[in-house]
Parts: sequence; structure tokens; C-alpha cells
Amino acid sequence: MRDFLAMLRRALEGVVRWIVILLMGIMTVLVSAQIVSRYVFNFPLGWTEEMARFSFVWVSFLGASALMQVREHINVTVFVEAFPPRLRALCGFLANCCGLVCIYFFLVGGIALTSNEWRQLAPATEIPMGWIYLVIPAAAALMGTWVLLQTIESAQALIKGT
Repeated sequence: MRDFLAMLRRALEGVVRWIVILLMGIMTVLVSAQIVSRYVFNFPLGWTEEMARFSFVWVSFLGASALMQVREHINVTVFVEAFPPRLRALCGFLANCCGLVCIYFFLVGGIALTSNEWRQLAPATEIPMGWIYLVIPAAAALMGTWVLLQTIESAQALIKGT
């Protein structure tokens, strides 16, 4: 079980990392093309700015899910670190359970928002905005996966007493 969870974590982490790297590269190329077309050729390309903005939205949400995986979101650890190991594990377990509840609402709201935006088209590219908003439930699902795996680890630590 532990090997499967570790393999799942590594696979998801790798996929998210490569998507973020790819989107950052695309965003860099798009912004550079916009600058060159506007200031060198005096002919701005409107679609590059829009696509760069959409790439930034995806990078932001996927980056937030990656931070959740490595537990780098804002948290207060001053008190928890002073607790004995078993109580620390209990706090981690309870915090993860609260996080899962919040992520659930994030996921449900993201699905509702995404489903409402498929008919709305982006002004320059005419891409359905549902594709842009799809990152919300995708990031919520990734965050939920990370926190669920962390909750399992916290429960195992709580049971072992370490």
C-alpha cells in the first residue's frame, strides 16, 4: 500500500511539474511574441496576451496544488511543533480533514462554474471559457488527492503513535 501511494504521488507530481514547465515556456514565448509584434512591427497580436493570461491562470492553480503536495502553504506551526508526536499527528490528521472539507467545496464550486462557462467564448481566441475554468476542479482534485494521501499518512502515524 505504501509503495503504491508513493508511486502515485511521484507520478502525479511529475505530470503536474511538466505541465507547469510547459505552460511557463508557452507563456514566455507568447509574451515575447506580443512584445516583438507590438514594439518592433507595430502590429499587436491580441490573442497572445489572452493566451498568456490563460496560461498564467493554469500555472497559478497547478502551482497551488503542487504547494499543497509539499505542504508549503501558509500554516502556523509554532504550537504544533511543541506538542508531543502523538498529539502532533492528531493535529495533522484533524487539519487534513478540515482541508478535505474545504477542498470538497472548492471542487463542487469549480465544477459548477466550469459547467456554466462552456458557452462563453474568449474575446480574441474564441476558446470556450470552460477550458480556462476547468483548472479549478482539476486543481481541487489534485489538492484533494495530496491532502487525502497526507491524511492517510497522518492516520498511520497516529495509529503507530509516532
